[in-house]
Amino acid sequence: MRLSYAWSSTQTRFDERGERIGLEAPGRPPRDTEYRDREFRIYGEYGIIERLTAYGSFAYKRLRLLEPTAFVRSGIIAETIHRTSGIGDVYVGGRYRILNSRIPVSVAGEFKIPGGYSTSTSPSLGTGRTDFTVRALGGVSMGWGYATADAGWSRRGGSYQDEFLYSAEVGGRFLGRFYSWRGALRGRRSFGATVALSDLAVFDPNLASPRVLEFDAMLGAELAHGLDLEAGLSHIVSGRNSLAGNTFEVGVAWSRRRGPTLP
Repeated sequence: MRLSYAWSSTQTRFDERGERIGLEAPGRPPRDTEYRDREFRIYGEYGIIERLTAYGSFAYKRLRLLEPTAFVRSGIIAETIHRTSGIGDVYVGGRYRILNSRIPVSVAGEFKIPGGYSTSTSPSLGTGRTDFTVRALGGVSMGWGYATADAGWSRRGGSYQDEFLYSAEVGGRFLGRFYSWRGALRGRRSFGATVALSDLAVFDPNLASPRVLEFDAMLGAELAHGLDLEAGLSHIVSGRNSLAGNTFEVGVAWSRRRGPTLP
C-alpha cells in the first residue's frame, strides 16, 4: 500500500515536433499560461495466490489553468482561472508470474476506467474513455538491490492513439537497510504521426496522444518495520504533445514484507 501527495506547475510543453513551447495553441500569442496539478494518490496490491497479484490505483486531483488576459508593463492586470477537482481515472489489474526462476517473468493486464468525471470541464481529469493495457515484466534481485524492466501495449478508447509502454528501474537499500533508493526511466510512445492540437485554445495534457520519456528518482527512510517515508522527483526528459517540467511527490509505503517486490 502506498499513499502519496504529488504536485507540479509548468508554463511550457513539447509540441508535435518535440520543441518546447508555451501552453497556448500554435499561432496564438504567448501569455505565460500556467498549468498546475495537485494529486492525492493511492496504490495497493494484494497477493491472491503465490503467482497471482491483484493491484489498483486512483488519484484525487485538483487541476488549475491560469490564463493571463491583459498586461501592462509592470505585470498582469487580469487573468482567467479554470479549476477542476475530483477522482481521475481508476486503474485495476492483475499480474501473473509465468516463470518462477532466478529471473522471474510475469504478464500483467489492467483496465483504466474513468472515475465519473465530466469530460466537458477544462482542464480535464481524463479522456472519459476506457483503456486496456497488457505488459510483460522481468526482474532480478541482487545483494545490493534489484533491477526490473517491462514493456507493453495499451489499447486506448475513442479516437486516441494506441501506445507502446516501457520502463527500466533499479533500486535497493543502504546504511543498514534503513534507507532506500530507486531510479527509473519510463516511456510512452503513441502509434502513428503526432499532429498539432490546434483545436484547443490551451493545451490539455489529459486529452492528448503523447510521446514521453521521463526519469524518476526516489529516496526513502524506514519509519518502522515495513513502513517507509518516501520523497521523489519525476522529470520529463523529452516528449511530443506532452507537458514539460517536474513533478514532486512525498508519501508513505507499507508492506508486510521488506524489500523490493519483483514481477
